[in-house]
Amino acid sequence: MKKTIISIIILNLFINISVLANVNQLPTNNKPIHKEKKEFIQLLDERLKFTPEQKAILKQNRKKNRKEMEKIVKEMEKLHNEIKSIYQSKIPKYQADIKTAPKKLQLVLLKQDADNLRKKHREEFEKILTENQKIEFEKIKKEYILKNKK
Repeated sequence: MKKTIISIIILNLFINISVLANVNQLPTNNKPIHKEKKEFIQLLDERLKFTPEQKAILKQNRKKNRKEMEKIVKEMEKLHNEIKSIYQSKIPKYQADIKTAPKKLQLVLLKQDADNLRKKHREEFEKILTENQKIEFEKIKKEYILKNKK
């Protein structure tokens, strides 16, 4: 029995560390697009000079991508709220930790799904670019990364 409890506590600690490392990165529908993101999108539009066909594909892809991401975000928010309500209940912390461990693991897995989905969406975006646009896009990404490191 002691070994089981110790195993659960160790597993819970591992999950807590993983979740806490990623908790501030949880996306929500309530947050407006950050100013930097808007600026980045505007910069892409200006410098890549999308054709009307590319713009139509981008618009269609954004709608599809948003729907896919919203499913994951809603599930993450639901789990986050469930975890929060468990900790706010009157049960002891160690019981709350045990009760929330599977939910925290699900949350971490959903975060990974969201990251994989973003990567897939970025790849789809890059597929519609011409060779010159791809070169310019790489330059823009490097500039943006350097700017945000400061």
